[in-house]
Amino acid sequence: MSSEIETDSISFADCRSIKEAREKIVKTLKDVGIERVEVRREADLIIEHVTRLNAAERELKWDDLLESTACEELEGILRRRVKREPLQYCLGYGWFMGMRIAVQPGVFIPRTDTETLCDLVTKRLMHMGISGELRVLEVGVGSGCISVAMLREIPRLQVVGVDVSQEALDATRLNARTYDVSSRLTLSKCDFREFTLSGFHAIVSNPPYIPKPIFDSLEPEVRDFEPSQALIGWGEDGLDFYRQFAKFALPKLFPPHGFAAVEVGDGQAEPVMKIMRSAGMNKVESVEDVNGLPRVVVAGIA
Repeated sequence: MSSEIETDSISFADCRSIKEAREKIVKTLKDVGIERVEVRREADLIIEHVTRLNAAERELKWDDLLESTACEELEGILRRRVKREPLQYCLGYGWFMGMRIAVQPGVFIPRTDTETLCDLVTKRLMHMGISGELRVLEVGVGSGCISVAMLREIPRLQVVGVDVSQEALDATRLNARTYDVSSRLTLSKCDFREFTLSGFHAIVSNPPYIPKPIFDSLEPEVRDFEPSQALIGWGEDGLDFYRQFAKFALPKLFPPHGFAAVEVGDGQAEPVMKIMRSAGMNKVESVEDVNGLPRVVVAGIA
């Protein structure tokens, strides 16, 4: 059961140690209804952030006093988190494929589920048998996590990323600079349906696919804070994006081995595969995520 907490009352000045501060974080998060399985993980991430101590270092310093600057930063984070703002926004970053990815309000937060899509596309490109430059288009770059991860793995890769959100493009630029791949990334603010370039070895997208009725029932971190345009599927059945994407992608892929890959939601793999086939794509298949659920649909042109 959740309870309202006055944010002005959040204070860690009375905590005599880092360990005591962590336990207070746990209690505070539980009191606002955050899932019990998450609170200790979040508490550790917050403590790591404000103390700059990793897990091994914290074990040696649990009884140390929390410094005043860390205490103030901790209070600021908790005041936002108790309002159910996502932890990644409160910290300013999330994690994806082992990378620390900068995110801010207005930018879609990277998910572990999407690592399946990123890993699949990266491996297919690396085993495509092409010795020269590889070109990829990402539709809806979000934080840039997919593009940046692929660019780090494949030195001869060039990526073009499109998004309608300026916040997303700004986050992508920042993350590309952080990982020194900016020179191989071109960004464009546009609706993908207006994009005219072609000749890509792969087109990848983690699109909005959550049906509106389901979105309305999601946890407040997602429903009230993340950009709805990056989450809510198009059309009555939530699949209109895939219909338009399939028609868009086919003529823009480089024959004969070009392919498109998209993330899909629960129960969407079969209808999306049908959409891809109806658009004229071949070798259509679904790929499961680490939980054994169909998470990616990939389709070729030959």
